[in-house]
Amino acid sequence: MKKIFLFATFLFFVTTFAQVSANSMPISEMCVGGVGYGSSLGYVKKIYGEPVDKTFFTGEGVRVVTWIYSEYFSVAARTGAEDFSPEENLPVVGFSLKNNSLSTPSGLTVGMNYNEVVKMWGRGELFESEAGRSYFYVPADSQIPMVLTFYVDADGTITEIQLGTDF
Repeated sequence: MKKIFLFATFLFFVTTFAQVSANSMPISEMCVGGVGYGSSLGYVKKIYGEPVDKTFFTGEGVRVVTWIYSEYFSVAARTGAEDFSPEENLPVVGFSLKNNSLSTPSGLTVGMNYNEVVKMWGRGELFESEAGRSYFYVPADSQIPMVLTFYVDADGTITEIQLGTDF
Protein backbone atom coordinates (compact mmCIF):
# COMPACT_ATOMS: atom_id res chain seq x y z
CA MET A 1 0.00 0.00 0.00
CA LYS A 2 2.84 2.37 0.86
CA LYS A 3 4.42 1.76 -2.58
CA ILE A 4 1.14 2.59 -4.32
CA PHE A 5 0.82 5.83 -2.33
CA LEU A 6 4.40 6.83 -3.14
CA PHE A 7 3.92 6.00 -6.82
CA ALA A 8 0.64 7.98 -6.95
CA THR A 9 2.32 10.95 -5.24
CA PHE A 10 5.25 10.77 -7.68
CA LEU A 11 2.87 10.56 -10.65
CA PHE A 12 0.91 13.58 -9.36
CA PHE A 13 4.05 15.72 -9.11
CA VAL A 14 5.35 14.62 -12.51
CA THR A 15 2.08 15.41 -14.28
CA THR A 16 1.71 18.73 -12.43
CA PHE A 17 5.27 19.76 -13.38
CA ALA A 18 4.69 18.72 -16.99
CA GLN A 19 1.56 20.86 -17.17
CA VAL A 20 3.29 23.87 -15.62
CA SER A 21 6.35 23.64 -17.84
CA ALA A 22 4.21 23.14 -20.94
CA ASN A 23 2.35 26.37 -20.20
CA SER A 24 5.29 28.74 -20.00
CA MET A 25 7.97 29.91 -22.38
CA PRO A 26 11.55 31.05 -22.05
CA ILE A 27 12.11 34.78 -21.71
CA SER A 28 14.29 34.60 -24.85
CA GLU A 29 11.13 33.71 -26.83
CA MET A 30 9.20 36.71 -25.53
CA CYS A 31 10.33 39.14 -28.19
CA VAL A 32 9.45 40.10 -31.74
CA GLY A 33 11.85 41.34 -34.36
CA GLY A 34 14.70 41.26 -31.85
CA VAL A 35 12.93 43.52 -29.34
CA GLY A 36 11.93 42.21 -25.94
CA TYR A 37 12.01 42.79 -22.22
CA GLY A 38 15.14 44.62 -21.10
CA SER A 39 16.14 45.95 -24.52
CA SER A 40 16.68 49.69 -24.36
CA LEU A 41 14.68 52.12 -26.43
CA GLY A 42 18.03 53.13 -27.93
CA TYR A 43 18.48 49.55 -29.16
CA VAL A 44 14.98 49.65 -30.67
CA LYS A 45 15.90 52.89 -32.42
CA LYS A 46 19.03 51.28 -33.91
CA ILE A 47 16.88 48.54 -35.44
CA TYR A 48 13.73 50.44 -36.44
CA GLY A 49 14.78 54.09 -36.54
CA GLU A 50 12.80 57.00 -35.16
CA PRO A 51 9.25 56.26 -34.06
CA VAL A 52 6.45 58.05 -35.91
CA ASP A 53 4.86 59.07 -32.61
CA LYS A 54 5.43 58.92 -28.86
CA THR A 55 3.21 58.94 -25.82
CA PHE A 56 4.21 59.77 -22.25
CA PHE A 57 2.72 59.05 -18.84
CA THR A 58 4.09 60.06 -15.45
CA GLY A 59 2.14 59.34 -12.32
CA GLU A 60 1.53 56.79 -9.59
CA GLY A 61 5.30 56.46 -9.15
CA VAL A 62 6.07 55.47 -12.75
CA ARG A 63 7.23 57.04 -15.96
CA VAL A 64 6.09 55.29 -19.14
CA VAL A 65 7.29 56.16 -22.62
CA THR A 66 5.68 54.43 -25.61
CA TRP A 67 7.26 54.61 -29.02
CA ILE A 68 4.79 54.03 -31.83
CA TYR A 69 6.24 52.77 -35.10
CA SER A 70 2.95 52.20 -36.88
CA GLU A 71 -0.62 51.37 -36.06
CA TYR A 72 0.63 47.77 -35.91
CA PHE A 73 3.76 47.98 -33.75
CA SER A 74 4.62 49.91 -30.60
CA VAL A 75 7.16 49.50 -27.80
CA ALA A 76 6.79 50.67 -24.18
CA ALA A 77 9.45 51.42 -21.58
CA ARG A 78 8.90 52.08 -17.89
CA THR A 79 10.96 53.45 -15.03
CA GLY A 80 10.38 55.30 -11.77
CA ALA A 81 8.65 58.67 -11.95
CA GLU A 82 11.74 60.40 -10.54
CA ASP A 83 14.08 58.81 -13.11
CA PHE A 84 14.85 61.48 -15.69
CA SER A 85 17.20 59.34 -17.80
CA PRO A 86 17.09 59.97 -21.54
CA GLU A 87 14.37 57.97 -23.31
CA GLU A 88 16.97 55.96 -25.23
CA ASN A 89 18.27 54.51 -21.94
CA LEU A 90 14.91 53.29 -20.66
CA PRO A 91 14.30 49.51 -20.59
CA VAL A 92 11.57 47.97 -22.72
CA VAL A 93 8.86 46.30 -20.65
CA GLY A 94 6.31 45.63 -23.36
CA PHE A 95 5.27 45.75 -26.97
CA SER A 96 2.20 45.33 -29.13
CA LEU A 97 2.21 43.69 -32.57
CA LYS A 98 -0.96 43.74 -34.68
CA ASN A 99 0.29 42.42 -38.03
CA ASN A 100 2.65 39.75 -39.32
CA SER A 101 5.58 42.06 -40.09
CA LEU A 102 7.54 40.62 -37.14
CA SER A 103 7.64 37.29 -35.34
CA THR A 104 8.95 35.62 -32.21
CA PRO A 105 12.23 33.67 -32.49
CA SER A 106 10.24 30.47 -33.03
CA GLY A 107 8.22 32.08 -35.84
CA LEU A 108 4.92 32.84 -34.09
CA THR A 109 3.18 35.85 -35.57
CA VAL A 110 -0.17 37.52 -36.10
CA GLY A 111 -2.35 35.65 -38.59
CA MET A 112 -1.30 32.17 -37.44
CA ASN A 113 -3.68 29.79 -35.73
CA TYR A 114 -3.35 29.72 -31.94
CA ASN A 115 -2.86 25.94 -32.14
CA GLU A 116 0.72 26.68 -33.21
CA VAL A 117 1.30 28.35 -29.83
CA VAL A 118 -0.30 25.37 -28.07
CA LYS A 119 2.01 22.93 -29.91
CA MET A 120 5.12 24.83 -28.82
CA TRP A 121 4.32 26.23 -25.38
CA GLY A 122 1.10 24.72 -24.13
CA ARG A 123 -2.42 26.05 -23.92
CA GLY A 124 -1.70 29.14 -21.88
CA GLU A 125 -4.23 30.61 -19.53
CA LEU A 126 -7.53 31.86 -20.90
CA PHE A 127 -7.78 35.25 -19.28
CA GLU A 128 -10.96 36.65 -20.75
CA SER A 129 -13.34 36.22 -23.63
CA GLU A 130 -15.64 38.73 -25.16
CA ALA A 131 -17.67 38.67 -28.33
CA GLY A 132 -15.42 37.10 -30.95
CA ARG A 133 -12.10 37.55 -29.12
CA SER A 134 -10.19 35.72 -26.39
CA TYR A 135 -7.00 36.54 -24.49
CA PHE A 136 -4.48 33.81 -23.65
CA TYR A 137 -1.59 34.50 -21.27
CA VAL A 138 1.58 32.45 -21.55
CA PRO A 139 3.87 33.28 -18.60
CA ALA A 140 7.64 33.47 -18.72
CA ASP A 141 9.59 30.65 -17.14
CA SER A 142 11.59 33.19 -15.14
CA GLN A 143 11.33 35.11 -11.90
CA ILE A 144 10.22 38.21 -13.83
CA PRO A 145 6.41 38.52 -13.74
CA MET A 146 5.92 38.73 -17.47
CA VAL A 147 3.45 37.28 -19.95
CA LEU A 148 3.11 37.08 -23.69
CA THR A 149 -0.57 37.64 -24.47
CA PHE A 150 -2.14 36.28 -27.63
CA TYR A 151 -5.41 37.86 -28.72
CA VAL A 152 -7.36 35.28 -30.69
CA ASP A 153 -10.50 35.73 -32.79
CA ALA A 154 -13.46 33.34 -32.95
CA ASP A 155 -11.72 31.30 -35.69
CA GLY A 156 -8.63 30.73 -33.52
CA THR A 157 -6.48 33.18 -35.49
CA ILE A 158 -3.98 35.32 -33.59
CA THR A 159 -4.90 38.99 -34.11
CA GLU A 160 -2.41 40.60 -31.74
CA ILE A 161 0.63 39.68 -29.65
CA GLN A 162 1.55 41.73 -26.59
CA LEU A 163 4.36 41.50 -24.09
CA GLY A 164 3.61 42.90 -20.67
CA THR A 165 4.65 42.85 -17.06
CA ASP A 166 1.35 44.13 -15.65
CA PHE A 167 -1.28 41.43 -15.53
